[in-house]
This record gives sequence, structure tokens and C-alpha cells, in this order.
Amino acid sequence: MSIDYPGATERRQSPRYEIELPFDMVLDNGTILSVKTHNISSYGLQLSCDSWITDEIEPRGIQNHAISHIRLKAIIELPVDKKKGADIKKLYANCKIMSVQRMSQEEYMLNLTFVDFENGSEKVLDEFLDQYRQHIR
Repeated sequence: MSIDYPGATERRQSPRYEIELPFDMVLDNGTILSVKTHNISSYGLQLSCDSWITDEIEPRGIQNHAISHIRLKAIIELPVDKKKGADIKKLYANCKIMSVQRMSQEEYMLNLTFVDFENGSEKVLDEFLDQYRQHIR
């Protein structure tokens, strides 16, 4: 696992942890899309996806139209270490898309920020990230 720390010119407010986790992205219309994280921090996550996914998110073209209004929900199962084995807990986060980068003809990187959390699951995220912080000390 590598970590990107915020630099002096960075907008990041916390380190990103590179980790690939499958998760469900739920659009406002109820569509559920299965995607994977590229990295995660206490403020948001980054994912890579193909053009089919981006067309589902914004059928008119995700790079040709405003994305700041797009809201979605991320439901992620996070493995949280426990002394007696790993425990899986769910993170329910309402997100908005901050930016999109086209990586190739078929691949995009989406940067999402967490707007709020459901069911007190921000504690799940904190617990998950704390285990990575402890590993690097």
C-alpha cells in the first residue's frame, strides 16, 4: 500500500490510501452500479470506471456537461481488523462528483467527496482508516 500525503499545493485535506475495494454506487434514479475504489481518504474516494458507467451517471456525456449537481450514494463493505479476526462493516456515504479525468478511450477516474454519512457510518470509515495509519507508524 502506498500513501499520497497532501503537499503544500495540494487540495487534499488528509492522506489517500490506495486500496481496491468493490462497492455499490447508487444513483438518484435507483440504478445500482458495481465499481471499485482506487483510493480512499476521510474526505472522499477515487474510482476508475469504463464509459458504460459514466454514461449511466451522465447520459449526455460526463465530460461535456456539469457534474457538480450529481449526487450518489456509495455503499462499501470495509474490512475492519479486530483482535479476533477481520470484521466487515458497511459505510453508507452520500457523495458528489468533484472531478472526472479521462484516462483512455474507455477508462475514467472519478473523484468523489463525502457529503454526509448514514447510520453513523462515518465511525466505520474512521476505524478503517485508523488501522492503516497504525500500520505506517
